[in-house]
Amino acid sequence: MRRGARRRGAEPAGARLRRREMNVQARLLGPTAPSDGGGAAPRSMTSPVHANQLLSIRQMWSIIRRRKILLFLVVALVTGAVTISQLLTPRLYEAVATTQVELNDATGANQADVAARNQQRVANEARLYRSRALAEKVVRDLDLIHDPRFMLQADNGDPDRAILRASARLENMTKINSTGDSDLIDIVVQSRSPELAARIANQFVDSLQELKFGRRNIRKERTAIALAGERDRLAAETQAAEQAIADFRRQHGMLAGAGGPEDYQQLNRIAVEAASASAARAAMAARTAGMPGADTLYRANAGKSALLEQQQRQYEDLMRQRSDLKVTYGARHPEMQRIDAQLAEIRGGIEREQLASARAERDRANAAAARERQLAASEAAAAAARASTLESRVGVIRSKAFSNSENLVQLAALERRAEVLKQSYIVTAQRAQDVRAELKTTGVNSSLISQATVPDQPVAPAPKKAALAAFSGSMILGLLLIFALEMFDNRIWSSEQIAQLFGLRTFAMFPKVNAATLTDADGSLVTRQPHSVYAEVARNLFAEVEHLAPENTHNSVLVTSPLPGAGKSMVAVALVAAAAAAGRRAVVVDLDFRNRNKGISPLEGDLSQGPDLMDYLVGGAQTTRLLPPPEPAESARDAPTYTPVVLASRSSADPAAFIRLTQIRRLLGDLRNDFDLVVINAPSVLSVRDARTIVGLADSTIMVVQWGKTTIEQMRAASQILQEQVDGAVINRVDYAEHAKRGHGDPLQFYAASVATYDEEKERPAWFARLRRGARRHEAA
Repeated sequence: MRRGARRRGAEPAGARLRRREMNVQARLLGPTAPSDGGGAAPRSMTSPVHANQLLSIRQMWSIIRRRKILLFLVVALVTGAVTISQLLTPRLYEAVATTQVELNDATGANQADVAARNQQRVANEARLYRSRALAEKVVRDLDLIHDPRFMLQADNGDPDRAILRASARLENMTKINSTGDSDLIDIVVQSRSPELAARIANQFVDSLQELKFGRRNIRKERTAIALAGERDRLAAETQAAEQAIADFRRQHGMLAGAGGPEDYQQLNRIAVEAASASAARAAMAARTAGMPGADTLYRANAGKSALLEQQQRQYEDLMRQRSDLKVTYGARHPEMQRIDAQLAEIRGGIEREQLASARAERDRANAAAARERQLAASEAAAAAARASTLESRVGVIRSKAFSNSENLVQLAALERRAEVLKQSYIVTAQRAQDVRAELKTTGVNSSLISQATVPDQPVAPAPKKAALAAFSGSMILGLLLIFALEMFDNRIWSSEQIAQLFGLRTFAMFPKVNAATLTDADGSLVTRQPHSVYAEVARNLFAEVEHLAPENTHNSVLVTSPLPGAGKSMVAVALVAAAAAAGRRAVVVDLDFRNRNKGISPLEGDLSQGPDLMDYLVGGAQTTRLLPPPEPAESARDAPTYTPVVLASRSSADPAAFIRLTQIRRLLGDLRNDFDLVVINAPSVLSVRDARTIVGLADSTIMVVQWGKTTIEQMRAASQILQEQVDGAVINRVDYAEHAKRGHGDPLQFYAASVATYDEEKERPAWFARLRRGARRHEAA
């Protein structure tokens, strides 16, 4: 037994610095690289070794192998269900009829607009083929509700409801295909009867023509009738308005154009004529007044010479000329003055000639004078009568013009109403004529260019294609499912997870065995069955633990777990038993006082009545009274082998005992002097804070996790509480056979291939045989 080793708490600063450097070097070398000189392993859980966060092909294959049963079930169920449904599905036949839509090929127009309108025509025609109204029309035309090949079962209910159900069924059976750059439309009909499918596909075009043009003609016929009635009404109202205008003109004596510019023009013409008549009357009056003087002059000269007659004639001519000019120019005009001068000159000559001839021509002169006076008087009377008549006519016309002006406002309103009615009548008549003309046109139309033929091969079901598609789809679904399960599975299954997520080495993976066989009166399973896999794993754990401590120093290891139930107590006992079997003095100190049901039982025998661990911590008992006396070796061969020592409490512990860290530290110091390996069974980290309190008293810390139960979150939470003071992990209760099937690619997967060298075959449990069979199958694969 090696004694006098230096405690870790008493190490100088240089030794602690070298230990820290070796820990950093161990982290750089990776989780499987041993430290130089047997130094301590790294104590970090927050700097994991990230080999590759992405799944490699090997890892994906391992996941598929682990979940192959689930994948097989998904593929089998989906493929089987689809195949059975395909086999049970009746055969469907498909008939295709092709129609062509009449397009607008107008020349000279914008070709882009023409193409857009043509595309819209095809789209509208396709929508008509998909409409429920056309489906009902086809059902009625083919009398499908009474066709057993279509309805499959008789419907003796309401005919309208039967037609609706048949139309819905026909819509499900029919598919209309059209492309934007083509004027062709495919009508695809699927039915159990090939003849019925072809018949229905060919009927669509005829039914659409009847439905479209029949409804359109009925609608336009109704429009034409309504427009004709409106036209007749407007014609009657227009006639009544025009008759009202005629009656108004007749009632008020207004001829066409009355009250307009014609009335004023007529009034001006009559006024001019009246003024001319007045002037003529004045001229005749002046002529009559000049007759006596002219008669005296004529009588004086008429009888003396022929000159007098000539002068008299000149005088008369000038007088007539003066009368005419007076009406036109007036008395002050130069021409009048000239004539007056000539008259005066001639008058003087006449007077001289008259005196000479008065006697001879008196009788003749008197007769001529009388005649002249009579003519002048008659002309003056005629002019006066004409002037009076014209003046009276001007007054009448002026009064009528004023009356027409007053009635013109009402007449204009009547004319406007008549004009509006006339225009409405013209527009309505033209619209009625256009609608009548549209009844003779067909509009956008589609024609059947390829009739549907009776198909001879069914299009469905296709069991092979469906099974292949189901197999592919279910395979993808199964892969997605298993990868999703793997992604959401946060439990710890392998050492690779611990290395990648937490940067920790996995020292050992203990197999899952019956708890009753681990410890009994004969000792631990490690000592009872040294050739078992469990004992081999314990020895491997001890070898890893020995590498944690520097050379020629005693080692203390704290064993804990995130939560209770991971089997940390059994791991601690197995570690002590393996150390004792390897010739080391080892002791386990059970400080998990709060878990008495599953803790480590105290020793039986001579010390059963003596003080236990709690008595030492509370009452101050001596360390020597807690330890058994050394046993002498029976032979030289057995000299390196020792009995493991267990220090535990027989009664319920007082949690306040952990407050006395001085007692615990003194106990561990005494045990370091007497034992090579001190194993501390600490409470679970997440249950109580006791593990965090005593973790600094040990040289190394091992975290025990349960295979397939402890979660990553629990491990991470425990590492946060311990603050990076964990050196490695132990995975407990591993189902070796199941672990080999999961194919993690770790050494444990191939471990069973070398277990044939062990001799105690009869003591191996059933899981060991399963492990060997699984390993052999894997090697064969």
